[in-house]
Amino acid sequence: MLKNLIKLKKAKMSDLDQNWINWLNDKKVNKFSEKKNRIHTLRSQKKYLTNLFNNKSKILFMIRYKNKNIGTMLISKISKLKKECEISYMIGDKSLWNKNIGTNVIELIANYIFNKLNFKKIYAGTRNDNFSSQKILIKNKFKIEKKIKNYIKENNKYFDRLIFYKLKKVAS
Repeated sequence: MLKNLIKLKKAKMSDLDQNWINWLNDKKVNKFSEKKNRIHTLRSQKKYLTNLFNNKSKILFMIRYKNKNIGTMLISKISKLKKECEISYMIGDKSLWNKNIGTNVIELIANYIFNKLNFKKIYAGTRNDNFSSQKILIKNKFKIEKKIKNYIKENNKYFDRLIFYKLKKVAS
């Protein structure tokens, strides 16, 4: 079963390898990323990770499939006071796209956030033309909270940002 082959593991510096750098520099993988116009190297990513690991409002996971790193899942904007956070994710291994892995990863991270962190709300933002990410979020019962018009301009075209959210189910 696919679900049993997908795991989330807290990222460590030792996870950083050339595959990860290749994902970051791949135009298709990073089509919707705000970091897509940078050139990523092992050195630049090591600096990014050092800062991230020292930041208490972020937690980075490696997405693993069949015991191999295939992408990343970031919990950020963690508010212990409001009991909410934002997630962002990337399946770097394009050979695994459209195989329901993203849907399963979002389910895993939502369970972690609601049950281990005991948070009440999760946000995820996506560009209005990122239909795959929207489909994954909707399958996981995320709802659109708001639309930010003309959020980003790229190649003389404006794109909106959709903010999705999911609330923790309260036992009745």
